[in-house]
Amino acid sequence: MRMRRALVCGLGLLVVGLAGCGMFQKGGKAQAGGGKAQAAAVPAGKPAPMSYVWGGNGLPQTRIWKSQIAFGDVNGDGYPDFGAVSRLADGPWVFVTDGHGNWTEASNGLPREPFCGGGMAFMDVNKDGFMDVAIADHCKGVFVFLGDGKGNWRSASSGLPTIGAEDVALGDFNNDGCPDLVSVAASEEGVRAFLGNCKGVWKESSDGLATTEWGNSVQMKDMNGDGNLDVIAAYSAGPRVWLGDGKGKWREASQGLPAPDIHGLYWGIDTGDLNGDGRPDIVAGSQMPPLPEGCGAPGMPVCNGGGVEVYLQQPDGSYVTSNDGLLPMNTLGVAIGDLNNDGKPDVVAVGKRALDEIGGVYGVYTFLGDGTGKWTPVVAAGLPQTGKERSWGVGLADVNKDGVLDIVVAFGDVVSPTWRSGGKKEGADQKKEGAEQKGPGAPQRGKFGGLSVWLGQLKPGS
Repeated sequence: MRMRRALVCGLGLLVVGLAGCGMFQKGGKAQAGGGKAQAAAVPAGKPAPMSYVWGGNGLPQTRIWKSQIAFGDVNGDGYPDFGAVSRLADGPWVFVTDGHGNWTEASNGLPREPFCGGGMAFMDVNKDGFMDVAIADHCKGVFVFLGDGKGNWRSASSGLPTIGAEDVALGDFNNDGCPDLVSVAASEEGVRAFLGNCKGVWKESSDGLATTEWGNSVQMKDMNGDGNLDVIAAYSAGPRVWLGDGKGKWREASQGLPAPDIHGLYWGIDTGDLNGDGRPDIVAGSQMPPLPEGCGAPGMPVCNGGGVEVYLQQPDGSYVTSNDGLLPMNTLGVAIGDLNNDGKPDVVAVGKRALDEIGGVYGVYTFLGDGTGKWTPVVAAGLPQTGKERSWGVGLADVNKDGVLDIVVAFGDVVSPTWRSGGKKEGADQKKEGAEQKGPGAPQRGKFGGLSVWLGQLKPGS
């Protein structure tokens, strides 16, 4: 029965935005039900020391972009380019920038057929000096395409899975000089690893990984400082870490990370040293209920779940939460980076704070870190706090090389962002209004979304 409920939460969210999975806490565990948590009353934060301007000229503002965001310098000009996967449209795309907020597609040879959305990763797979790309698709599986530095691509996917995958990461986890690959499945194939031979042929090496259920995003990073790459995933059972032995075998090391009864509540993951102790920490996006009720507001308790969740790695390799200052919300993508150039990592999250609504209620949120694991929510001028389609992935890179990090976000839904469902009513109000109102009306349906870039600017004196 748990698997059935998990599938409803993990996969049913793809249909019409995300109203949340209807959770409340009982005995410390997430349960199915009608929670009262409501984030809208919590202040959104003080003004930020950075602001943002549009820098997405030439990017598509149509289609559903159900995708993680991946960066790589595709044409060797020194500027970060990026890739994303469309849903129910025309597959994966790569976009190159001129460094001035203008983008051109560079996708010749990539599939031009309906994909279901997923993720991408860039690396020089065949060691020819040109950036290559790995692509995960929710329906079709995992692919690698070799690049020529001019926006042309050819397939090199022998041995990779043909069952749906949500995300992919590249890195040399067996230390032989050839990039390897890790993917996380969209349904029941779990997290899997594949050895590369620098020629586009792949061999599975998943001993010790969780090869059942599904996930949303995956990374590779040396988490324990032994010189070997490890795997970090937003997995169906929660954020998870598997340590690599440098030979293609793995062991789980997730002590202290959440393990809710209902699966599929974590979307988006990133890693970085958040408190300056030399150990990588974890930031995860969550749809857990923000509890206790009213948490996150000034003078109220710290939220123990829901929204952005931070886990600081301890000397023994376990993790402890560090959510002080984070706002309750439904978070669907996260990224770590120093937004205000103070030398301390910050967090960008995409999602919504209107927890019981769907439609055009999604936005982009910024949290400044103090270098100890505490956070300050700030409202950055130029970023939407609401009014957008359902958000998916978010990435940070200095795309115009001005020394300030920029933000790239994928949006997309089947309902127009001009429509929103309206909040739920409680008790007598619900009965009274049920007889008097017909709600916000039927939403306009279609394929709404786009890829957005916001260029960061530091305010004078900040």
